[in-house]
Amino acid sequence: MNDNIPYCSTFNLDASETVAYNNPLFPAYVRPGVLSTYPDYSAVSHWHKDLEFIVIKKGSMTYNVNGELIELPEGSGIMVNSRQLHYGFSAQHKECEFICILLLPDLLSGNEWFYHNYIEPVTENSLYPYLYLERKGWQKSILENAERIYSVFAAKMGHEIPYFELIDAFLDIMKILYENLDVKTNETPKKSNDLTSLKSMLAYIEEHFSQQITLENLSLSGACCKSRCSLLFKRYLRETPMTYVAKLRLQKSLVTLLDSDKSIADIAYECGFCTASYYCETFQKYYGISPLKYRRNQNERK
Repeated sequence: MNDNIPYCSTFNLDASETVAYNNPLFPAYVRPGVLSTYPDYSAVSHWHKDLEFIVIKKGSMTYNVNGELIELPEGSGIMVNSRQLHYGFSAQHKECEFICILLLPDLLSGNEWFYHNYIEPVTENSLYPYLYLERKGWQKSILENAERIYSVFAAKMGHEIPYFELIDAFLDIMKILYENLDVKTNETPKKSNDLTSLKSMLAYIEEHFSQQITLENLSLSGACCKSRCSLLFKRYLRETPMTYVAKLRLQKSLVTLLDSDKSIADIAYECGFCTASYYCETFQKYYGISPLKYRRNQNERK
C-alpha cells in the first residue's frame, strides 16, 4: 500500500465503513496520514464501530464529529467513539501530519460479562461521541499509548506485528477511559433519524460512485426530500451532496492514478466522471495540479 494515497472507504450493508485493517484477520488499522493527500484538504465523512484515535504530529486540523467542529493543534489528539460520523479537514488548506489508529472494541470481547460491564459503558455511552485529548493528566496517557501502538507497528513494518503489545496498550486505554469518564450514568445510544438518513445516503454514494448520481435518487436512498437531503449534508458535513460526491470520486481515482498506468479517460469513467476533461478540471480545482502531473510527481518521490 502506498502511504501517499489517502485511505479509500467501502461500506457494509448497515452503511458503516469497512476498515482496511493492516492484517485483514486482526481488526487494527495503524497508519500515518498527510492531509494534503485528500481533495480540498478534507477526508470524506464516514463512521464505523471501531474507536478512532488521531494524534497530530505536525501542523493542525479541524475534526468534524456529528456536525460539531473540534480544533486539533499540534501535539493534541482526539478519540472518536464507536459509530460516530466524522472526518478531518483544513479549511485553510494547511498541511497536517498525523497518526490514525482504528481499533475494534471486539478485540477485548473474550469474556461477555467483562465486555458488557467495562467496555460497552465507554463505547456505547452517548455522553461521549468524542474526547479531545491534550498532553496533561490521564489524557496524556491515552496519547502516549496511541503513539506506542504506532511506534511498534512502524518498527515491525513487513515483519511480525506485536499483537500482544497492541492489545496491552488498547486495554490500558480502555482502563483509563473507564476510570475517568462518567460511565456510571451510561446512556443507551440515541438514534437520530437525521444521522440514520445521512448514513444511508453516504452508503448509496459509495455503492454508486461510478454511476450517475442525482439529488433525486440520493434523497430517495435516505428516505427524505431533496431539500432535506441538501440540509443534512450542509448541517453535518458542511458541504453540498454533489461536492461530497466529487471529493469521494477524486479520492477513489487516486488509487488507480498512482498504482496503474491507465489513461486519464479510463480513470475518469471508472470513477463516475462524465468526461476526462471534467475529471481534470475537478482534480485541478481541489488539488491545484493536473492528474498527470500529480502522477508524475508522486512517481518521482517513489
